[in-house]
Amino acid sequence: MIYSLTGKVSMIDENTIVVDTGAVSFEVICSSYTAFSFSQNQDVQTVLTYLQVREDAMTLYGFKDKREKFLFMQLTQVSGIGPKMAISILSGLPIDEIVKAIANSDVKLLSSIKGLGKKTAERVILELSKQLGGEGGLENLISTDGGTVLVSNSVPKEIEETVDVLVSTGVQKSQAIEMAKKNYETGMTSEQLVLKCFKNLR
Repeated sequence: MIYSLTGKVSMIDENTIVVDTGAVSFEVICSSYTAFSFSQNQDVQTVLTYLQVREDAMTLYGFKDKREKFLFMQLTQVSGIGPKMAISILSGLPIDEIVKAIANSDVKLLSSIKGLGKKTAERVILELSKQLGGEGGLENLISTDGGTVLVSNSVPKEIEETVDVLVSTGVQKSQAIEMAKKNYETGMTSEQLVLKCFKNLR
């Protein structure tokens, strides 16, 4: 089992990164949130991984942190959901939103994820709601402060909101994520980031 890879990320696409460890470069499938949380051709970085071995192929799936990997592993335990579908789910919503949807039996929110139908969303809620609470449960992916659910996402909400705006105007999602990440500065509001992105786009 390959637990993690450490090296420079030499290529970033919407759901794929390439990690150059020196002697070997590994193609890693990951969520779009994770893919664009890495910096291309810069510092050495570590990617947590899960290796799927089949008769006809070996596929590496990557994660930014243990929270994302844990949720991925839980999702793949659901009947009818394989690693690729689990990655699609992780690309469709931030981790905290997925966990809250499961906790609140929010079928509508889960089924809004591309490729995840209503019946499969219901199955995710049915099977994973049993994992809520207790030591090692899904709710440990989130913390509460004054009754409000908070999660330290790897992608700031300003970037997520900006990506939504850019995509709504016709910008490709992969380009939107790259632009928002590149132009983001700590303390920026979503409105400021959107304006900066459009300014640089022109």
